[in-house]
Amino acid sequence: MTTEPGGRSLQRRLLASMAAGFVVLLLLISLLLWAYARGAANRTYDLLLAGAALAILERTSIAPEGPTVDLPHSAMEILALNPHDRVAYRVFSPQHGQITGTEGLPEPGRALDDLPYFYDANFGGASFRFVSQGRRLTAPEGREWVGVQIGQTVEARRAQQWSLFLNGMAGLAAVSLIGLGFVWLAIRRSLAPLRQIETELRHREPADLSRVEGTPPREIRGLFDAINDFIARLGQSRALTESFIADVAHQTRTSLSALQGHLSLATDAPNLDQMRARVSKADRQAQRTVRLTNQLLANAMVIHRSDQGSLAPLALRSLVRDTLAEQLRDSRLRHIALSFEDEGLRNGHDRIMGDPVSIREALRNLIDNAVRHGPVENTITVGLTEHGDEVWLSVEDAGPGISEADLPRATQRFTSISTETAGSGLGLSIVSAVAKGHAGRLELGRSPLGGLRAAIVFPRLIVLLLCLLGISLAPPAARAETLSIFSATDGPAMAPLIAAFEERNPGVRVSYSEFQTVGLHRALLDISPGLVPDLVVSSAMDLQVDLVNRGLARQLDIPDELRPPDWATWRSELFGFTFEPAAIAYDRRLFDEEDLPRSHRDLASFVRDNETKLAGRIGGYDLRGSGIGYLFATQDSIQGPQAQRLTEAFGRAGMRRYCCTSQMVAATASGEIALAFNAIGSYAAAFASDTPEVGLHFLDDYNLVMTRTGFVPKAATRPDLGARFLLFMLSDDGQRLLTESTPLIPIRPPGKATAPILQKIDNQRSSFLPIRLGPGLLTYLDELKREQFLSGWEASLGKQ
Repeated sequence: MTTEPGGRSLQRRLLASMAAGFVVLLLLISLLLWAYARGAANRTYDLLLAGAALAILERTSIAPEGPTVDLPHSAMEILALNPHDRVAYRVFSPQHGQITGTEGLPEPGRALDDLPYFYDANFGGASFRFVSQGRRLTAPEGREWVGVQIGQTVEARRAQQWSLFLNGMAGLAAVSLIGLGFVWLAIRRSLAPLRQIETELRHREPADLSRVEGTPPREIRGLFDAINDFIARLGQSRALTESFIADVAHQTRTSLSALQGHLSLATDAPNLDQMRARVSKADRQAQRTVRLTNQLLANAMVIHRSDQGSLAPLALRSLVRDTLAEQLRDSRLRHIALSFEDEGLRNGHDRIMGDPVSIREALRNLIDNAVRHGPVENTITVGLTEHGDEVWLSVEDAGPGISEADLPRATQRFTSISTETAGSGLGLSIVSAVAKGHAGRLELGRSPLGGLRAAIVFPRLIVLLLCLLGISLAPPAARAETLSIFSATDGPAMAPLIAAFEERNPGVRVSYSEFQTVGLHRALLDISPGLVPDLVVSSAMDLQVDLVNRGLARQLDIPDELRPPDWATWRSELFGFTFEPAAIAYDRRLFDEEDLPRSHRDLASFVRDNETKLAGRIGGYDLRGSGIGYLFATQDSIQGPQAQRLTEAFGRAGMRRYCCTSQMVAATASGEIALAFNAIGSYAAAFASDTPEVGLHFLDDYNLVMTRTGFVPKAATRPDLGARFLLFMLSDDGQRLLTESTPLIPIRPPGKATAPILQKIDNQRSSFLPIRLGPGLLTYLDELKREQFLSGWEASLGKQ
């Protein structure tokens, strides 16, 4: 069964009622399913929190100064199994207070217990799920509690909750649709008699208004009778309409016949006076016929132009003046005072979106009505005023006007209000159509002159042309946009990328500020809101993860084809764009590469065996001041005990400390040192290419690989520019530029390796061990853990 637009069929109504019942049932089930999905998601991720809490509690102990903890890397690795959420933690003692971790975490609201307690709370502007658990340790003063709180943001939980919920709801929806299908078949079969009536009526000829015959079911008998009654009334209405059309045709023929009769009589007039009188009557009859025809054509034209959407910006003041100048040529206006007032209208405030042809026709109709229905010596005032965001075009006269009772029907078609002057009844109808076609309205009322006041109200066009013109004429320097980058990468290495980006983005200037890795991290933690950069780039992956984990970065939608490998991206907020292995830079004047050790174990033995030769001639990072050095050292310690042995060997050989790779490699070239350990491979290779005294060596067991990472801060002034530069570095053009014009190594290897370091990487690719971005890098940023590691490192070097 079909219905007119906006109507409702009985079949659909029945189906909707049944569907509403299904919806109510689904809502009840969905509430239960939502609760189940939430519980299941929480149980899954709560296991990670509980596992991390236990791992940390197992490493708590009592020191002479009180409770302490050796934060295990495994705890953060457990949390890193959820690669999407930020983490926060603290270890504390009710007696001694904070031991380590993040201060100010929300309290659980209950005393410590040896069983995990989970709760939800807000922290740092984000929703977190926390676990609180304690452990009792034996201290000299007696047993005391040590507690741990660990929290994760709930993004992954919510994603899993929605996944479980939507999958469950999809199954329920499918079953419901099948059920509704059976209901629809039953309803359709029950309503078959109605479709039979519909078919009979649809195939009838338009002139067939006979009754519908048949014996309908009891339930629709009343409808059946109502249809037949309606058909009967429709037949009566058609008969009346045909009669009306016949009357109109008769009146038209009569008018034309009268005109023809007047002209015939004028032709047969016996004298000039009778002929003049008969021609005058014919002229008045012709004027009435012509006016009626013109009004019908004008009405059709206005409706047509409104439908065609012919509106454009125009100025009403000049349009009204031109129209009045044309009207003054009409001989009927010789004794009429016609004036135009626009003193209250400011320059430029007469602009609207309009159609000049339609507006002229409306104004002519208003003036014509005032002339025809007013006295011979009439006064007509055309006004143009502004009221807020509206422009009023009004016509006032000193005629009889329209009574309040007749105003509602004054704009009806073929309705003439005046009884003294015959009219077509289309004038104000045309004006009203013009007003509606311009998203305006027609206001009718009493004029101060005593007659009618008709006003067309237009919405005013707010034009910002001058402002836009001022921007377009501004000098290029005034329009330049600034992209602010804070980076811990040498300026010359980034210069080709910056130049290429500025060339591809005319009008964008890059402001590049260079820091050391630790200094950059501190600057971003202490920076004022108005000075936040648009992009942050650093080689210290752990410090970058810490900044992102604090909620300082915004998520970016990176296309899959440009997205870095999984190990080099975190939370869609932090992205790596280079592949830079740690390497050994050595003095070729002292060693041949074939004589160098092939593993970290061999390197420790090599240093011990050549302790005299290498005394004071091994270079390494100052871990307290070098972020990348600290990162490499902590990651080496995770790989096994060889890192400790190697540090002790370096200590016995009197290792020299440097801030950065460039100083270590330069010292190697000058002969100051013989080996530089864990130098950034890209920088060392670039230096070695210009300095034949410096060689580059990779080990066979593993070579740590770091990636320079970038993120766009949430508080950035121009985050769009920061994201655009980051996308450029990840693009094919940016990666190719890294290979060809910078010492850096792209994260996506080129098709064919030409540079020596790229060939070395290809030959030993299986030995490279990328450092994964994620919460695991936060382990050694813990203040207590960091101090313990640095103290042990300094002790191993022989300096307490």
